Amino acid sequence: MLIFTILVFFCLLSAFITFGLGVFVFAKNPSSPANRLFIVAMLAATYWALGEFLIWHTGGYENVWLWLKYSSFWPFVIAFTVHFVLTFTGHPLSTYRNKWCMAIALYLPAAIISMLGVLSDTIYTVLYREGIGYTYLPVQGSPVYLAETIYILSMMLWAAYVSITSWRAALDESIRKQSFLVSIGLVTIIVCGVLSGILLPVFGIFTPNMVFIGIVIFTLLITYAILTCGLFILSPETAVPDILRTMPDGMVLLDTDGRVIAVNAAASEIFAMEEQNLRGREIASLLPEKEYKSIWRTILEQGQVSDMEAAISQEPYRVGSIAGALVRDPTGNPAGSVLVIRDITSRKESEKALRIANEKISLLTELTLHDISNLISALSAYLELMREGIAGPAHDAYLSSSSQVVEKITRHLRFAREYQEFGSSQPAWQNLGNMVAHAVDDIQHEGIGVMLRIDPIEIFADPLAVRVISNMLDNAIRHGEKVTRIRVWTEERPGKKMVLIFEDDGVGIRDEEKEYIFRYGFGKHTGLGLAISRDILSITGITIRETGKANEGARFEICIPPQAWRRLE
Repeated sequence: MLIFTILVFFCLLSAFITFGLGVFVFAKNPSSPANRLFIVAMLAATYWALGEFLIWHTGGYENVWLWLKYSSFWPFVIAFTVHFVLTFTGHPLSTYRNKWCMAIALYLPAAIISMLGVLSDTIYTVLYREGIGYTYLPVQGSPVYLAETIYILSMMLWAAYVSITSWRAALDESIRKQSFLVSIGLVTIIVCGVLSGILLPVFGIFTPNMVFIGIVIFTLLITYAILTCGLFILSPETAVPDILRTMPDGMVLLDTDGRVIAVNAAASEIFAMEEQNLRGREIASLLPEKEYKSIWRTILEQGQVSDMEAAISQEPYRVGSIAGALVRDPTGNPAGSVLVIRDITSRKESEKALRIANEKISLLTELTLHDISNLISALSAYLELMREGIAGPAHDAYLSSSSQVVEKITRHLRFAREYQEFGSSQPAWQNLGNMVAHAVDDIQHEGIGVMLRIDPIEIFADPLAVRVISNMLDNAIRHGEKVTRIRVWTEERPGKKMVLIFEDDGVGIRDEEKEYIFRYGFGKHTGLGLAISRDILSITGITIRETGKANEGARFEICIPPQAWRRLE
């Protein structure tokens, strides 16, 4: 009788432990599918344990019969437990696309067995036994009872096999320990269940279900795994979704036909499409054909690919570095592939800017050395004439010419020093309205009205771009001769181009000079202002041209390509 009391006590103990552990695990991470399935399995086990406790705790035929029918849905405990194990180990059947296979294999048999238990006497019956009282016994020889036994035993053995396989395949020590403890717990439940449900009844021994001893041991092992190796905190199923959701690189999961199964938020941002719109699309429609074929061929031949660059989109312009690998199922067969895409647009633009800057600085060095060499030759000639000559008008003329040559050399050197600054810093996103406002504040424009109408946008340009704007305003005041008004405004044109326009009411620029003004050495002063301005802007693909009419005023248009501007939010 003491044994019966202990076994009944284990039913009640199991109910309390499973309920408490289920709530605790769920609270750890309510968004995790494994945690949600675990609490469902534990609550179902609580329901089953309470039913078993009440069957043995209450006397009378009617009461036993009532709680037996109440407990008829216990096969769902097995279904939920197996589902949890499949999800925890990342088994292919646990994926969303296999939900119907899961429903048919796990839940449909459990539902049929449960309904037969409620509506018929083909599985269990209630009998009176001396020394025990009323209890339930299996209907020996019943095909329904046999089917139930086969279903329960096969499902639990399958779950144990999946868990043991995961344990043996795991590389990380913590994951191995987690899978090992779960496997031991499942095997314990199976042993207790077989002992109580199959072996003892063969010898005519009927006791409260010993499976609850196995459940208590299982919960203790789970608790130990939580405390020592991060179960439900550090596991493939619980950690990977959070990592994929928050990782800055885009992740795209593909099936064997190259169709998108899942993406994370970063991939959605890179492709400028909603996640639901990306699912089901062929990856070939999202990547350039040449790069796609190269990536796919390399993955199929080598199993992986890394650092493959591709232009992901044109509007907005984005460049990505793509890595990928073949994904295999537990049997080793290809099940799809995964791509990791890193947005390297800013890096590529910076590399381009640095390359252009180096080329321009090299060109400027050659021009400066050539010009200074010529000027030094001229200065030497003047000095020689002055040394040989005598005082008089010619001497003064040579001295004045020498001073002018020195001034030109100084301007060349000053410009070269300023030019070295451009390209030394990486381009950055800058508020265009603030840039124009600062440029206006930096120039003297008393008596000249400056009217601004700038859209709220940012441009991607070299930090010296603000000097370009200052130079445009200064040129209008310095060379316009009769300027009374300067207008600066932006307008968006077809092709998502943004144009920054400078217009004055001065003398303008003759048609034959419209291109020459951007050349080095041309102009009324050094002629270098517009030349360096064009180079500074060209770092990020921005162009400049003069479109005004002579005698009606100058008009400069700075054209900003789509990838180099964006609206402020």
